[in-house]
Amino acid sequence: MLSNIIKKAKSRAQAADAFYLKMHKTDIGFEGWKLKTSSVRQKEGYGLRVLKDGKIGFAASTDPNGLDDMIDNAMETAKFGEEVEIALPGPHETESPDIYDPAIIDLSIEDIIGFGKKFIELCSSYRDTCDLSFEAQKVVLTQRIINSSGFDREFSKTYLVWSGNLNRVKQEDVFMLYDGSASTYLPDMDAELKKMVEPFAEKLRLADSIYDIDSGKKPILFHPKGTMVIILPLMAAINGRSVYSNTSPLVGKEEHKIFDEKLSVCDDGTINRMIGSAPFDDEGLPKEKLDIVRDGVFKNFLFDLVTAKKAGRKSNGCANRGIFSSPNPGTSNIIIDKGEELAEDMISSIDDGLLIEGVLGMGQGNIISGTFSNPLATAFKIENGEKVGRVKDATISGNIYQDLKEITAISNTQELVWGSYLCPWIRVDNLNVAGK
Repeated sequence: MLSNIIKKAKSRAQAADAFYLKMHKTDIGFEGWKLKTSSVRQKEGYGLRVLKDGKIGFAASTDPNGLDDMIDNAMETAKFGEEVEIALPGPHETESPDIYDPAIIDLSIEDIIGFGKKFIELCSSYRDTCDLSFEAQKVVLTQRIINSSGFDREFSKTYLVWSGNLNRVKQEDVFMLYDGSASTYLPDMDAELKKMVEPFAEKLRLADSIYDIDSGKKPILFHPKGTMVIILPLMAAINGRSVYSNTSPLVGKEEHKIFDEKLSVCDDGTINRMIGSAPFDDEGLPKEKLDIVRDGVFKNFLFDLVTAKKAGRKSNGCANRGIFSSPNPGTSNIIIDKGEELAEDMISSIDDGLLIEGVLGMGQGNIISGTFSNPLATAFKIENGEKVGRVKDATISGNIYQDLKEITAISNTQELVWGSYLCPWIRVDNLNVAGK
């Protein structure tokens, strides 16, 4: 069917590529310590991009009987489309990472509900004091790309995503604990769930002691989940569109030392068993390991074919797309390199500072400029090298292009965050904290 789409589109345009996605999802959700939702869904559809008279048109359809209309619509939109000439990739072979596990396919909805029941069992001692929720999703997908230059390949991927939280309301104080992960293979879920729950007791104990904090500059230790505060502005700034639109502070700064030499960050879509991995990107170019920052030196923006052409560059295999969206630059798996310090030593070396696990409003505001300003959600006061209690009603703010010029320490361990970010602990001194 896709071959026929390309044949018909090529007879009316200079070039075309078609994207096919079939996805099967099984979702379950617990709320209030009870199973609330369970569903099995499937979506299947086609996206068509055409290059006609130097302009790009796009259309999509989930109706296999409406593909001729989709082709007509793509041709019509090309009249008003973005004016840019791109060369679609030809045939090539790339090795596929390990992203497919039959054991995930074999998971029944009862099995997935069982993960939620296990989480409840592990949290049972908190039933009288906390509300609980848990979600899990099994995904099986097949993706194929074919174009008029002869590229025609597909791959299949499986993954399991799970997350749970405890929400405690105590004397009008709300404290929420959250954790979760994702994998393209079926892990030992008993072990994964125990790993989630084990830190809850200490954190709830610390939350019983609430500390005010003076405004000023403080040493901040970012937990791996907390590092997203300082990494998201970097992710916003490396989108290839910012090069020709000149909207990123990093434009013209490739091969310049921007950050502390301890910081190295890469985008790697070739890693086995990570959910952002694939044999090729959503335009058919090979996935690769791409340095973003290496020893503090900025290295690369992320490009798809269109942004690369408009910026006078080459695509580096970073195109993401969906059924109803044309390609745009995006990340695969983001890896922040480990350092040399033990996380425990990083805590014990702080006399007066904060450990930050989570903030509110992350990603809001003008983050492409590097700025961040977020109220604290899950944060703990460190005094004389020990966590002594929770900090609330405080805000952290700064700019990564100033604050990450000096990084005090990075841990020798990493944790998986949001399924596709592998992050260590990072200590940065002299960050702005605003108390009450």
